[in-house]
Amino acid sequence: MLERQTAASNFGFRVYQTCASGPVAALVPSAMKFSRPAIFAAIFLTIAGGTFFWMRPEAPLSPELATPELALTYLETIPPTKGKTLFFTTAATAFLPGSPETLAKQALQYEAVMLDPKAWRALDRKERFDALWLMGSPTGFRPLLDHLRQSADWRLTYLDPTSLIFRRAPAEEWTVKSLETLKNTFAAHPTAEQVTMRVQTAHRLVAIGELNSAKAFLDEAIALDSRSSPAWTELTSLHATQGQWDKALEASQHAIKYGKNYAPALAARANALFAQGKFNDALQLTRRLVAEAPNDGPNLYLHAKVTHAARAYKEEIETLRKIIEMAETRSMPTGTWRIFLAQAYGATGEAEPALEQFEEALKDPGLSAKEREFATKGMDRIRSREPIL
Repeated sequence: MLERQTAASNFGFRVYQTCASGPVAALVPSAMKFSRPAIFAAIFLTIAGGTFFWMRPEAPLSPELATPELALTYLETIPPTKGKTLFFTTAATAFLPGSPETLAKQALQYEAVMLDPKAWRALDRKERFDALWLMGSPTGFRPLLDHLRQSADWRLTYLDPTSLIFRRAPAEEWTVKSLETLKNTFAAHPTAEQVTMRVQTAHRLVAIGELNSAKAFLDEAIALDSRSSPAWTELTSLHATQGQWDKALEASQHAIKYGKNYAPALAARANALFAQGKFNDALQLTRRLVAEAPNDGPNLYLHAKVTHAARAYKEEIETLRKIIEMAETRSMPTGTWRIFLAQAYGATGEAEPALEQFEEALKDPGLSAKEREFATKGMDRIRSREPIL
């Protein structure tokens, strides 16, 4: 069993920890910690399609929420050094001037380095960015976001419901005082939009570690509309971030009560149930998620870890094969996923497929030394027992 854990998850708990059983599983090496958890999770989370915002409810009418109008206005105030070079996420491409084809190609290049701060630094030395516009779900750019927050030469200078913007030091840094200005901007908007603004802003506040401010925003959102499933869902995520699983489960009950088919609510509750060891209950929810959105990256990732924990290995195999297929279409590494798939085959006693997946995994040049050692030992043990299988 290879221990699987991720820092890229919004909920921050350990995943893929239950041990497999079966004649082939007994031949798998002892557990080890995964050496690059944030990268492995983020690589696949970027595959997810759909909406721009992870917790986004139905699109509001005002341009301040339906589009990144506020962020674009702020970007226009940034003085260029040599032509204003902007780093941006895929979600931002629809709102930038220029050829859609060129922007899409550029976004794919940027998407790759968001997962590797060293690669991003190399690109920055070449391009000399004036600003970084991080729009969309923070899970897709978590490694870069964490790096920037710890960097001495970059400052978070802007935050709104759709975006995070960084500029080079010594630019004036964003502070929580700016949240009052943001609330004033929406003061005359309909109540539903004021709730949406607070939910989406809270999601970004959690991403940068401003948990107290996020909680205050969510309390205000629920006070404005106690039946808001997105608000209760985001509150579930906030409690989960802090390891407050009882509170997370309680909030998720409200989220599902007011949004029985709201996918983020189902996912948030499944995560909370998983964290408390209620794997079969979580499995019932993740099955619903993948049935409704079979090509959604985060749903598949969640379902994979839950099926493993619930020992539903046949479902885990199907899910991991789907993940690998999707990753290959984006020319993304699959070695780590193939190691997990080999373990799942081992749990069902299928030696040949397990051996095949270990072999394929070793072709991935990005595997860490520990992963490579793990796969090699797995192959050796399976081969040593081939005559009696």
